[in-house]
Parts: sequence; C-alpha cells; structure tokens
Amino acid sequence: MLVKLLLLFCVASLASSLTLAQTSNATARKFDEFGDIQASDLIARLDALAVVLSYEPSSKAFLIVYRTKRDLPGLSNRYAHQMKSYLTAHGLPSERIVTVDGGVASSLSQELWIVPPNSAPKAREDAYDNSYQPSVYKFDDHYYQIGEDPNDLSYWPVAPANLIGYLEAFGETLLKNPKLVGYLVAFRDAKRDHRQATKRMLRTERNFLIKEFHLEPSRIKSVDGGYRPARTMELWIAQPGYRPIITSYRVRRS
Repeated sequence: MLVKLLLLFCVASLASSLTLAQTSNATARKFDEFGDIQASDLIARLDALAVVLSYEPSSKAFLIVYRTKRDLPGLSNRYAHQMKSYLTAHGLPSERIVTVDGGVASSLSQELWIVPPNSAPKAREDAYDNSYQPSVYKFDDHYYQIGEDPNDLSYWPVAPANLIGYLEAFGETLLKNPKLVGYLVAFRDAKRDHRQATKRMLRTERNFLIKEFHLEPSRIKSVDGGYRPARTMELWIAQPGYRPIITSYRVRRS
C-alpha cells in the first residue's frame, strides 16, 4: 500500500508539468508497459494513469494488449476490457477509454497510452495479425459466477457482470465470417452446482450474443461440458461439420 501511495504522489506532482508539455507537443505517449502481472500491481498502474488523465481532460487512454502465438485469440480483448472495467468503475468516463487488440507479438505485453486529440499510439514493430485459424479451435475461456454479490469481487467483474468484455471479440469474429459456428461450452462447479447452473450460464451468454451482435440463433451452439473445479465457460469457433474438443474433470465428492 505504501508503494502505491508513493507512486500516486509522484504521478500527481508531475501531472502539471506533463499538462504543459502536452500543449506544446501534443503527441501520443506510452505511459506504461508490462507483462502478465499481479492484480495489485496492475491496480496501482491504472490508478496512476487515471491521475494523469485527470489533468488532461482532452486526452484518451488507449489500452493495448499484445498476446503471444501460444495464447488464446480472445485473451487480448479480455485483458483490455478488464482494465477498462476497473477505470470506469473508479470514475473515468467510458468514452475516454479505447481498448485495442494489438495482435500477436514475441511476448505478452500490456501498454497504457495517453493520446491527445489528432494523435495515435504506435504499434510494436514485432506485432502481426495471425490470420491462420484451424477448422475448430478454442477462442477463449472465462470463469463464471451465479448469485454472488458483485461487491464481493476484489478487482475485476466476471461473467455475467462483464459479458461485453468476454464476448465482444468472439461475437465480432463470428460476424466477420458468416460460415463460422460458435460453441458455448459450460462447465459447472463439481462441488456445489446442479445441471440447472449450466443451463443458466449457456442461456445468458447465448441470448447476449444473439441480441448484441444480431447473430442467427442457429450459429450459436450450447454444450453442457460437465464438471470442472469451478464454473467455466469455453468459447469455441468451428467450420461447419466440426465440433469442439471437450475435456471434463471427474472430481470426487466428499
């Protein structure tokens, strides 16, 4: 906590000089860059970003995430939306935040940019768009909660509280190619859930995709995947005639 307070104090003390510099050199600048870090560290960095933006009301925050070729395709969008959810929940207007899937790079990297009007952030030189996709592949996955109090969450809102963050890239990918089929594979908590929990998870996310992205209902398939140690939703994309590879866990009940 002391480190976080010192960081915010330093950022605040420099904010005025940064504002003056912006008026004379209004170009996008990278504020921070990091890999896959602990939530407490990320919170401190986002708080510092918000302080600087409070002194630059005309600038926007660009949250850019680059993934590696080993990561799931939806990871970049999911990480960016997690950061956006935190910033908006702590007072930064949504219209001042832009999330960007930076594509594939040599390492996982999250970048925070401060972007004045009429400027744009620079992409990493090693980044590229991985256009190749197999006939069926897992696009992303996320945890899910039903019935808990959202105020009990320490940092990030999870599904169903933040469905746009988890499903936006998935829905956009299906929109770009009308031949593709999306599969929602739900796994219920082996220690406390009944089959009804899985049905609710599938119904909530399927209805969201159909309504938000105007997808044909026949293109969104729902699959009960069985049990996992925690409630989990997998997002799969397939060519016609292909189905996802489902792996369930057998957990002993006490």
